[in-house]
Amino acid sequence: MEEAIQDYEGLAEVFKALGHPVRLALLARILDGEYCVQDLGEQINTSQPSTSQHLAVLRACGLVVPQRRGKRVCYRAADPGIEEVLRSAEQSYQRLRAR
Repeated sequence: MEEAIQDYEGLAEVFKALGHPVRLALLARILDGEYCVQDLGEQINTSQPSTSQHLAVLRACGLVVPQRRGKRVCYRAADPGIEEVLRSAEQSYQRLRAR
């Protein structure tokens, strides 16, 4: 790497948060726009409590930002640049799988 990573522990927390298929699916959906918890759960076929718990993990490491809309809580990506990280990881995974 050209530059040394400044915060290995913080980066590890982000990767840990991304280490679950449901959280990856939620984040991928949120990268398309702002979505409320109920809508997200319906779109990826998870219960509202499960969706909320996974979103809490993503929120705790700063990947998503909540916004209250009346009685609903909606989420948006904290940094749209995370999409590039996900695409790069998927490409690397595909190359490794092809070996």
